[in-house]
Amino acid sequence: MDRLKIGQVLSVSGDSVEVRIGLPDLRVHADGRMQRVGRLGSYVTLPVGAGDIIGYVTHVNMRGDLEGEGLPNWNHPVVIGVQLLGTSRDGRFSRGVNEYPTLGDDVYLATSADFRLIFGSFDQLAAGERRKSFPLGRFAIDTSFEVQALGKEFFAKHVAVMGNSGSGKSVTTAKILHEALALPHTQIILFDMHGEYLAAFSDDQGRPLPNVTYLSDRNLVLPYWMLRYEEFETLFLDASNPLNINAQKVFLRQAFELLKRPAAEELGLLAEYTIDTPIYFSLDQLKTYALNMNDARFVLNSEAYAFSRLPYRQLPVEEQEKLLFTRRMEFNKGNSEGEVPHATFFGRLMGFVNQLETRMADRRYDFLLRPFEQAQRSPAIAPHLPPDGSPGVLSRSAAAVIRGMLGRLTKQRRNLVIVDLSGLPFEVVDVVVAVLSRTLFDFNFWAPPEVRVPLVICFEEAHNYLPRVDRASRMFARDAVEKIAKEGRKYGVSAMVVTQRPSELSPTILSQCNSMVLMRMNNPDDQNYVARVVSDQFRSLISILPSMKPGEGFIIGDSVLMPMRTMMDLPPKLPRSGDVDFFQHWNEGTPDASVETIVDRWWRQTRELVRETSDDEDGTATARPGAGVVGHGGSEASGARSGGHSSTGSPAVRPAPAPGTSSGAAGEADGPDAATEPPPDACRGDAAPPPGARPPAGAHESGRGPTPAERRLAELAAQLGGKK
Repeated sequence: MDRLKIGQVLSVSGDSVEVRIGLPDLRVHADGRMQRVGRLGSYVTLPVGAGDIIGYVTHVNMRGDLEGEGLPNWNHPVVIGVQLLGTSRDGRFSRGVNEYPTLGDDVYLATSADFRLIFGSFDQLAAGERRKSFPLGRFAIDTSFEVQALGKEFFAKHVAVMGNSGSGKSVTTAKILHEALALPHTQIILFDMHGEYLAAFSDDQGRPLPNVTYLSDRNLVLPYWMLRYEEFETLFLDASNPLNINAQKVFLRQAFELLKRPAAEELGLLAEYTIDTPIYFSLDQLKTYALNMNDARFVLNSEAYAFSRLPYRQLPVEEQEKLLFTRRMEFNKGNSEGEVPHATFFGRLMGFVNQLETRMADRRYDFLLRPFEQAQRSPAIAPHLPPDGSPGVLSRSAAAVIRGMLGRLTKQRRNLVIVDLSGLPFEVVDVVVAVLSRTLFDFNFWAPPEVRVPLVICFEEAHNYLPRVDRASRMFARDAVEKIAKEGRKYGVSAMVVTQRPSELSPTILSQCNSMVLMRMNNPDDQNYVARVVSDQFRSLISILPSMKPGEGFIIGDSVLMPMRTMMDLPPKLPRSGDVDFFQHWNEGTPDASVETIVDRWWRQTRELVRETSDDEDGTATARPGAGVVGHGGSEASGARSGGHSSTGSPAVRPAPAPGTSSGAAGEADGPDAATEPPPDACRGDAAPPPGARPPAGAHESGRGPTPAERRLAELAAQLGGKK
């Protein structure tokens, strides 16, 4: 079939040309159908030497002066801008241009034969016994062609899916992940910001598919000792009084070093461990130590602590320091023997203690601050995180956390792990993403290459925790993911970022993404930002993004031979990402809601609606009526929980004291009863448990009274009860 000549080259500039249209009518019948010449997004060919250059129409204008009333003169020529994409030669298409057109060269409308050559060339690249590509959708210009992407190039060099809300990002992301899961050994971790994706990877009863693990605030376990010092500091230091900040930092560094020492000694890490080493320590011992150091006084001209009870005052300093972690001590308030307060810590640590107590009393932090108690609620996780053991044994629970994130807790490996962040406190999301991302990167970094399994970490709504602009606190997740973006390829760790606000996303991360799916984008800031990040060759495509339909996107990068305007296929099941239909609800109404019931759920931090997903014996979340919660947008929220407050979850056994001695529970008050005061020699021989040891089974480590939150609730109840 003869090709239709539409014009001639008017100018050449780098990788683009301008073409003067030479047709009297821009509506022509060609390639078996009616077409419009010069339409934005259409394709043209330019014969050069022994082959043809394939180009993409990026803009259309008319040259010449306007007529008297400011209207275009249709007798003047129409000029189109064409982006040069690649060259077809000897029956194959390849990216790039080696021989450029010259002025006056003829330009033709691209036909189905040209597209068959392009897609046929891709098929040759993807040919072979093993699968090398996966389908994404249909070619928007000619839907008879299927658009596929090369799997290695798409995932290995990082991916970005960008578009406005409602453009189809979530559906496209689900489609990509579904295609990847067709392979038997796929390994993907998805951070789900709004609880949307369980619906896309579950059966008709709402249970996760057999190769999917779903982790929410109910069954996610991330022990606090896996946080680095600065991450822990961000969550627990009290910044309300700047005068006390430095004292809290000095205290926390000192406490970390001392509290982690028993685990380091047991694991043979004394020479290597630092305050950032992820090994076990007791939160309740940390609180007890802080309370004691806040009140600490010394005997004048001595390193001995001025305890109020004489037997403890007479202990060696080393034994006194052990008591500071395990007992709530009392100090002389007066100056009868010349006691002096601690120069750095005295009166400056209560803000830290209150912050720590507040977090520990907040059930939303159970996954972090009570990891063993949290694990016991999940039959699939509990066997891997036993609540009892020595500091070294408890430290090894980090391996179970990693196994869970890699879908390896059960015999049947899970290829996709969804981490639902919607039920977590927003202030901890950054730290959670940082710790898990860094841990996964470190796991592959230290794994021998022969056993290393490539993994993709998908960051949904990435602009929320991978920001472009610095915020008040340090951006730990951004630091961790930027490292993955820069170094992850070498160790088989790839990032996939999904965002509706690319202008708010870290440029370091976005610039490392070789494969991109660009969907409808109306915001000029987002368009300009993406234009600066993408290759110069593709910048002209950005202007077309506002006019794209929902579900339509440009696929660019090494995984495709040229930018493909694609109508994305739907995945088998859709994520729950639709907007609330205000008019439907206002028109049809909704069931009456009890305000009292909603307030009660608010108090209890539980969002019971339809069902709850819990882990069954093989590690998948299953529907369980009654105690559950599927929140707005399908997010899984915390169900009713039980158990006392304990910094590390379920209580465990502390190492036994030396024969003939006794040891108090952590946080035991130093009581005033002189009748029970032990003789000095007995005190001197008391083998107090070292920092890091766990409390007796069935007992709280701190033996504390009500927390500040509980005291405040009691005060309010008393006030309300006293009203007339």
